[in-house]
Amino acid sequence: MKREKCIVVVSNTGYRDEHLKLLRNWLDQNIALFCAVGKDCEAWEEAMDNLCVKLDVSGEKPGAFCVTTSHPDETVEEVVEFATGWNCDKEQKCDVEVKEI
Repeated sequence: MKREKCIVVVSNTGYRDEHLKLLRNWLDQNIALFCAVGKDCEAWEEAMDNLCVKLDVSGEKPGAFCVTTSHPDETVEEVVEFATGWNCDKEQKCDVEVKEI
C-alpha cells in the first residue's frame, strides 16, 4: 500500500508570492496533506487553497486538491505528530516531510 505524502512547512520568513513555485511543486508531487506552522502560517494555508482552486478552475490541473491546515498556536513537534497520524483510520501512517523556510 502506497503511503500518503504530507508536507509540514515551518515558516520563519512568512509567506510571499515568490513561494508560489514551492507550493506548486509540492502539489505536483500529489501531497495529501499540507500543514503550515510558524510566521504567517494562515497565509501559507490560504495560498495553497487558492492555488488548488485556480489550477482546478482553469483546467490546468483538474481536481487539484490537498487537505490544508494551519497551526498558529502549536509547536513544530505537535504539527508533525498531527501530520504523522493524519487519516489514522488507515493502517499506515503518512510520510511527513518538514520544510523549513
